[in-house]
Amino acid sequence: MPSRNTLLLNLANLHQLDFQLKTKARSLGFGRRLYYLEVNPETRSALWLKTQNLDSIAISQHAQTGFNHELDFYEAYGEQEGRTFMLPHQIIRKPFQIGDESFNLALILPDVLAHFDVCPKLFSIQEVRQHMLRALEPLISLQELGYLHADLKREHFVIYQNRVCLIDFEQVQPINSLNQAMNATPRFMAPELFQGQAKSLQSEVYALGIIFFEWLTGQRLEATDYQDWALLHCQHFNPELSTQFQALQSFIQNMLRKRSRDRFSDFKAVKHALLTEIA
Repeated sequence: MPSRNTLLLNLANLHQLDFQLKTKARSLGFGRRLYYLEVNPETRSALWLKTQNLDSIAISQHAQTGFNHELDFYEAYGEQEGRTFMLPHQIIRKPFQIGDESFNLALILPDVLAHFDVCPKLFSIQEVRQHMLRALEPLISLQELGYLHADLKREHFVIYQNRVCLIDFEQVQPINSLNQAMNATPRFMAPELFQGQAKSLQSEVYALGIIFFEWLTGQRLEATDYQDWALLHCQHFNPELSTQFQALQSFIQNMLRKRSRDRFSDFKAVKHALLTEIA
């Protein structure tokens, strides 16, 4: 019986389907490809196909490893009952062709809405809280599985069938991993990561705090280079919310404390604070 998580696209017909290349121009040289396929115009259903051209001379070993790692994670946990933090998906691990390009690996996901692509200023404080609580559910599920997403960004939270899911698991790692690889995005990096410490639940809480802060303020943190990002996160950043969201000020500050031990310990603690501390 087919898995409930499988999209069941006929892989033998890939070369005949009208996939549209949607990769950003600056990324084309690095071998990564993102294709869009409209499946049913009436229901507005569509698919995204993520793949990479392993023959590209510009693609790094890290990128190759990351994509394989993501596919391995989907295969290990995506078919298990209750793994609701993942989108339904289909994986290709054999040669196929789209247009004039040949590939060996791909991940197919449904086209879905972004969870944070709504304006919080239009919400009541209780509605804002519910929106944040919904974002916590897939993170708690991943935490209970024993993993960190390790690359949290606003665009990695999506909505499928009225639940929030995560995407992009290329950097996912066990919670107790000692991996100190500097592969985080500086905009979301906790201060301790700039000091060479490994990613942790506390650094994940910090990244989510940045996502919440930027969403609530409509601002995007800016810095010119890696050193400026380090100075911003380690010394200068002082999150301040508008009057409309003052009820969340202490909560956001406790997610973004500069010392990891002063932050919420994990996503369950973040959820508890949202449920009990916000009037």
